[in-house]
Amino acid sequence: MDQTRHFHHQATLPAILILLLATIGLLFYGIYHYADQTTLPSGAAQSSIGVLLEEASASKLKQLQKSGISFVYLKATGNTEAEVKLVKQTKLAYGIMVNVDSQTSASQQVAKVEKQVKSFGRLPILLDTGQSDLDASGLTRLSEMAKLLQAKMPKQEVMVNASRSYAGLMPKGIKFLATSQKAPSRLKYCFWQYTSKGHVASTGFSHYTMYAYLGTNQQYKQKYGQLTQ
Repeated sequence: MDQTRHFHHQATLPAILILLLATIGLLFYGIYHYADQTTLPSGAAQSSIGVLLEEASASKLKQLQKSGISFVYLKATGNTEAEVKLVKQTKLAYGIMVNVDSQTSASQQVAKVEKQVKSFGRLPILLDTGQSDLDASGLTRLSEMAKLLQAKMPKQEVMVNASRSYAGLMPKGIKFLATSQKAPSRLKYCFWQYTSKGHVASTGFSHYTMYAYLGTNQQYKQKYGQLTQ
């Protein structure tokens, strides 16, 4: 009886080790392939998606387009116009993201942006303080800059990274960028920043801030251009 029991224990140990190794292998396989998949917005099926670029290059833009990205946001810097020329060689739509400093006057910041950028693209200009929880000075500066940009560029849409609950503090016609974890109301928001740690398939690029357009594909085409998916 003891010999039979000993035999079963010897046979069970290799089986457990094989199962453990197989489980670890599947885990690493899943992690590897997850990192190579484009991060998509949960609950916003068939959305046109875009990314925020710290810097743009011809090769990066082509890879993003090939991977199904439809639009990019470029940061307003001294190099923005050179990056815009590269984007125009692709099918990607683009817009300009402006970092808003609550300690600098709105007029000074808008004047600086006008010197840096001549082509603002078809997407809304995005104003972002970088604050996850907006304080009074941040809200005031967003409102002032949005109003100035509307006056200077009446045909250009302006969007703020702020909850629509602050609509009463913003100029009429301003769009709001949703940043909630769950898909926001399509009636209240047009764009949704759904992750700041996104991946784009087959590019090796990760930790992207990524956006989804919440309207239909037809609405996107009419307003911003062709899709690349």
